[in-house]
Amino acid sequence: MIASEPSADEASIVGRDRVRHVMQGVLRAANRDWTDEALEAASGIKARAIKAYRVEGKEMPLSAALSLAVVLGARALNPLLATIGYVARPLDEAEQLHPMQIVADSLRHFSTIASAASDGRIDHTEQPSCQEAADMIIATVLPLSSAGKAA
Repeated sequence: MIASEPSADEASIVGRDRVRHVMQGVLRAANRDWTDEALEAASGIKARAIKAYRVEGKEMPLSAALSLAVVLGARALNPLLATIGYVARPLDEAEQLHPMQIVADSLRHFSTIASAASDGRIDHTEQPSCQEAADMIIATVLPLSSAGKAA
């Protein structure tokens, strides 16, 4: 195989690296409110594995990613589901849009991208945080879109 040709795994719609990157960001954000041990107790995923996912960016099985996201709630589940163009909504929750909250949440993520691009480019060190911000923007505004209504 020629090195520049993607493997079948790299060419998939949702690659392992994408899930790993999204969940690493989710776990880093959750680390403010959750200890690894508390997440272990709630999700069944070992604390040392959670730390490896969060700190080292270790690849995690999709079952672990979903287990952790469900425990952490919509702010974790939606970025994960946004990798496939969906957004989570609890079955018993009435469908209600809160436009001002959507705008406020989106602006925070746009700020990340704007800060990185302030010098006219986004370099390799800024790209992961910009990608995470873009995923969060998509997850945040998806309920307003025609795609979000279909979900």
